[in-house]
Parts: sequence; structure tokens; C-alpha cells
Amino acid sequence: MATQKRKFHVLVVVRWPVGGIRTFLRYVYCRFPVDRFKFIFIYPETSESRAIKSDLQHLDINYVMISKFPSVMEFTRIVYRCLRKFSIDILHSHGFTSGVCSVIPAKLTGTPHLMTSHDVFTKKQFQGVTGVVKKQFLSSFFQKIDLIHCVSFDAKENLLAYLPVLKKNANQVVVILNGIESKRFLTNERKDFRLKYKLEDNIFLIGFFGRFMSQKGFRFLVQAVEILQKRSLPKKVMVFCFGWGGFVREEQTVLKQKGLADFFVFLPFQDNIASYLRGLDVVAMPSLWEACGLLAMESMVAGIPLIGTDCVGLREVIKNTPAYMIPPRDANALADAIEKEIRTPSKEEVERFRATAALRFDVKKQEVALRGIIEDLCKQSREI
Repeated sequence: MATQKRKFHVLVVVRWPVGGIRTFLRYVYCRFPVDRFKFIFIYPETSESRAIKSDLQHLDINYVMISKFPSVMEFTRIVYRCLRKFSIDILHSHGFTSGVCSVIPAKLTGTPHLMTSHDVFTKKQFQGVTGVVKKQFLSSFFQKIDLIHCVSFDAKENLLAYLPVLKKNANQVVVILNGIESKRFLTNERKDFRLKYKLEDNIFLIGFFGRFMSQKGFRFLVQAVEILQKRSLPKKVMVFCFGWGGFVREEQTVLKQKGLADFFVFLPFQDNIASYLRGLDVVAMPSLWEACGLLAMESMVAGIPLIGTDCVGLREVIKNTPAYMIPPRDANALADAIEKEIRTPSKEEVERFRATAALRFDVKKQEVALRGIIEDLCKQSREI
């Protein structure tokens, strides 16, 4: 009788299981065959991490829950203990912090280390003496990672621009474009916000999704709404904000100070946003930077007009699509794009593009490519 091969054991390290990282885990790992992979997840308990458990419940997973705000040293020790406790074939870290905290444990235990980069660097992070030290530290640590996976070509270019030492090993940094489960967003089911909130027919609904961090450019959307209030438009704008965290309370205070609070509705985190997207007139992504704009993909597959910025990580997604592309940090351009969509809706063109978007952005190809890399590293680990 043939003996069954032991599953590949993957230690998944996630410091911040939110936003694009959480979505990536759902879209990619859920497709891994349960008979070939066993996972051990390390991450803090949050509302979004609980959603991950639900999304991946069919997989063979052990969860190691940690405090919400562990120090770098504490997090590093937890990773090391898990590598010693479990028989791990590969360590897959997500994000820069998780990658850094996994370097020493992976080296001490001889475990192959794959890091998926879910963010990009900015000039502000490397200013002054502290910035120089940080760059040297990151360069030293990232060189010790076996393979760095970037989710867009923009993200790779950004990484190598700030840490050029990584160019020494041409095979260390690879690009596998991000993707989504297109099928989720091809549904025609939609939330009727006008009915639920008893809105007038002349209300134009703008959607904003994500945490309230500076990179998402929410303040420019606020400024755009302020500009639009002074214009004579056939419809009144209202922004539905899906998400929480970050500086949401500060943003709400600004809205009250500007007298704009009535034009914004704040809703909690939503796990499955397909029907919410379908209930909107347009999605606004006034981002300052992205690693790869998953929301843009989701919006286009859902058939909802999108206004995005010509910023790193997002421009790559919306290029050659019906989406509006405006300069980042430009509230006037954002207001103009919203007004144009109100007066001459692009809904029909966007609807026709749905099938193309579904094929272009579907995660199947990306999952196969990433799984192949993980399997190769696992096999190499077992041969050592």
C-alpha cells in the first residue's frame, strides 16, 4: 500500500491582517488544495482576521493568535517559537514588518523565506539620519530573504529604487500580479442604499473603501465634495464610506468643522463588498500610492464607474480601462471627474467592459504561479 505524502507545511506570518493583505489571503490561499497544504497562521485577533478564518475555513489551518500590538522583538520570538514547534517547509511573510520579523527566525532554523510585499516605500520614510539608518537596516535584512514577491511591476520598481542593493541578485525579486475572484463580482445583486436610507432620487452615491490612512487620500475627496457643493449640478453628491480604523475620528471631526457631515455616511467593515459596489454610482480611489489596486479591479468587474489616481500601483491597474485617471492630490480634478460622471454617466461602457475586466484581473493565473513558487521552495527545503 502506497504511503501518503506529508502535506507541505506553510507558516504564514501576518502583522497587519487588514486591507489588501486580508483580501490577498482570501483570494489566493483559498484556492490551495487542502490535500497538499497545511497552514499555520500567526496574526493578531481583529475583526478582519476573524473574517479570514471564515473565508479559509475549508483549509487545514492552525491559528496562533497574538496580541494586537506586539513589539518587533515579541513578534520575532513568536515566529521563532512556531518554527521550532511545527515542522515547517516554508515561511511566507506578508508585508514589510512581518518580513523583517521573520528574517532571523528563518535563518536560525534554516527555513526558506518568501515575503510578499503589500506596500511601497515613500521618500518621507527615509528622510534624515534616521532614514539613512532605516534604509541600511532594511537593505541588510531584505538581502537575507530567499524570495521577495511583488504584487505589481510598480511595486517592484519602487522596492529596487529605495533598496538598490537588491539588484545584485536578479532572481531574488519576482512579480506576480495581484488578482481577485472575479466570480464574486459578476453578480448583479445590489444593496439599495436609496431605499434603506430613504434618499431622494437625485442623490448621486460615491463609494469610498478602506482604512482612513493618509495614503488613501480621503481628505482630497472631502475637498472635492466641498468644491461640488458650490457648483450647480443636476444631482446632489453623498459619500458612503466603508471601513474604519486609522484616523477616522479625526476625519469625522474635520467634516463637522466644514459643515459637510450630512454628505458622508460611515459604515462598518464589510466582508463581501460585491453587492455594496453594485449599489453605488461611482467608486472614488484618490490614493497617493498603492502596491496594487485590488479595489479598482473589484469595481470594474462589478461594473461600477471608477475614479482613480495616476499613482504608483494604481495606474498599472486602470491603464487601458474605462476608469477615470486623475492626478493624485488634486481635489479639483476629482471634483471635475465626479461632475462629468454625474452629467454623462459611463455606466454602459463600464458594463460592457466587465467581461474583459473579469478575465484580466482573475486570480487563477496568479494563484497557480505563486503556488508553484511555494511548492518549489518546499521541495528544496526537504532536500536539504
